[in-house]
Amino acid sequence: VGRGNMAHFINDYLPVVALLTLIMILPFVFEWIAVSYERRKTMSDVQDSIVGRYFYYQVANIYVTVTAGSIWAALADILDQPAALLQILGESIPMMVGYFLSLLITKILAGLPMVILRGGALSRMFLLRTCFNRKKLTQRELDEVYRKEPLYFGWEYPTQMLVIMIAFAYACISPVILPVAAAYFLGALIVYKKQVLYVYTATYEGGGRLFPVACDKTLVGLIISQLTFIGYSLIRKGQRQPLFLFPLPFITKYMIYYFREHYATPSTKLSLERAIELDHVVHLKTADRDADESDASRVGKEKLAQRFKEEYYRQPVLTLEAGRPMPYRREKGVDELTATALKTLQASVSRFQIMTDEAKQGVQSGSSSPRKNRGRRRLDV
Repeated sequence: VGRGNMAHFINDYLPVVALLTLIMILPFVFEWIAVSYERRKTMSDVQDSIVGRYFYYQVANIYVTVTAGSIWAALADILDQPAALLQILGESIPMMVGYFLSLLITKILAGLPMVILRGGALSRMFLLRTCFNRKKLTQRELDEVYRKEPLYFGWEYPTQMLVIMIAFAYACISPVILPVAAAYFLGALIVYKKQVLYVYTATYEGGGRLFPVACDKTLVGLIISQLTFIGYSLIRKGQRQPLFLFPLPFITKYMIYYFREHYATPSTKLSLERAIELDHVVHLKTADRDADESDASRVGKEKLAQRFKEEYYRQPVLTLEAGRPMPYRREKGVDELTATALKTLQASVSRFQIMTDEAKQGVQSGSSSPRKNRGRRRLDV
């Protein structure tokens, strides 16, 4: 009996664990493709690429699993009665809900707690306390241990879309999956709300670029589930049901277009009226509190003009100043060696400033810079 229970447990949960492991590895593969092969330049673009590839993998995974699993489970009956293929598939497709129930339960009991535990930060802390002497680590090494944790949208969005696509696919075929999916989203709301508010720190600004993408992908999943249910109704020899269900994919497709035209596209542009209003608010916040409201906008505009620097629009690698050494411990202040190094670097300027000074000297002397002269001599030769 023990061996039988163990074999039953392995047969039920080993495929689920294998799938979850693959789901955890795939974002690394997709990120490598986006960064190293496609050479995408921005973090938001990389995350957008991961979301798209991850989503289409999940679509293939869910519906190939449903189809192949149903055919495999009913293969013997199909070989015995080939004429009854549609009837056999209609009876076997709902039986695949057990696999996805196991997947959702595993995500509730194991996936969400892993999000709270934050395995990466926990392992770094464990290695710091067991394998290293804290007193011998530099401040930069300690900052690496306590570094900020960003929210990887390319990982988290597809995780939620996987659950909602499973719920869409089986909502009418096997409604028993709906309470489990609702339980998962309740737990996810609690977990991710806490993580976003108190743990994750934004390391880049994407401007909400991925939210319309997630909405589009969710509605695409709804269209696929509607087509699946229409096909299932035909398999079950339904006559009136497919006729009533037929307009649903077209309505959903229209809603995707409507949301994109009325919300997603306008959100990427700023109206002139809104821009003027935002400038006015910024000027009021920048002005002195004691200034009159009628004069606050002018005072704020003058202060912003004084703070503005030309380097804001320059290439960051050119405006980057020389590196500054960090103290041994930030809480203890600057030690003597660090103070000496900072004093030496006090007079250093950025590469852009050096280039600007050389250009000014060339203009004042009426000749080109030595670098340009060298280039011209090479061209003359």
